[in-house]
Amino acid sequence: MTILLFSAFLLLIILSIKFFARKKRNIGLKILVGFGIFVGLSALGLNSLFDDSFGASTPVNVRTENLTDKNLKIYAITFWSNNWNGTGNYVTYNTELKPNEKSDFWFENDGTTEFWVVAKNKNGGIEYLKVITEHKSEFDFEITETKNIDSDKIQIAEELTFKKDKSERMEKYAIWSNIGLIGLLILSLVKIKTGGNNV
Repeated sequence: MTILLFSAFLLLIILSIKFFARKKRNIGLKILVGFGIFVGLSALGLNSLFDDSFGASTPVNVRTENLTDKNLKIYAITFWSNNWNGTGNYVTYNTELKPNEKSDFWFENDGTTEFWVVAKNKNGGIEYLKVITEHKSEFDFEITETKNIDSDKIQIAEELTFKKDKSERMEKYAIWSNIGLIGLLILSLVKIKTGGNNV
């Protein structure tokens, strides 16, 4: 998401320059605006690429099916503890599944000790939590309401998925900000060309 925020900031600067610049500098403005459009599109492309499995050293494919009567948000939480990376975790958000819907997603599982597959209801409550310590490349899970989940794990899952939800919202805002700013730059480029033709 950092690249999206940087791109949005840069596009804002370019739009500000365009707004305050004199009309006589059309050629320079065209180059600057074109550069801004290129940067914005590149940022969106790179962000999409990083969300794909491209370059993952140990991708794990997870297929889930929601067998409950609730809409559930699906996550994978990986945990690691080793000498070179220390201890930590990473949350991957998949999607929101309606009853009987299926999903198929992947996440990086290199050097992890275990991962959890978590399903959360619309109120943020944990409906399903499965701890996996096997090292395979593919898993299938039927999501059902799970009882007697460890309370400590529930608390950890709620905190980590809440942070991920917040991060996902920020990323969506950053994506749409970039799209909007790119659109404004394209419109300004059209105006520059039109203005240049009228002189």
